Amino acid sequence: MKIILFGTGCDSCREIAKNIETAIKLANYEVEFEKTADIHEMLSYGIKSTPSVVIDGHVVSVSKHLDVE
Repeated sequence: MKIILFGTGCDSCREIAKNIETAIKLANYEVEFEKTADIHEMLSYGIKSTPSVVIDGHVVSVSKHLDVE
């Protein structure tokens, strides 16, 4: 599984990154986790705002707070 978090490093982005990392540890699942602010990659997914999360090539969240659950 690959998770990409698109964000600029704002407070919300940092909180979501922390929540994703915690969820990965709790699930004990093998995951590649990447954080990026690459605008070109973000636009390739059709994303126009952050924070956004992509899992295995599918956009699952745009501009929403995500908790560990």
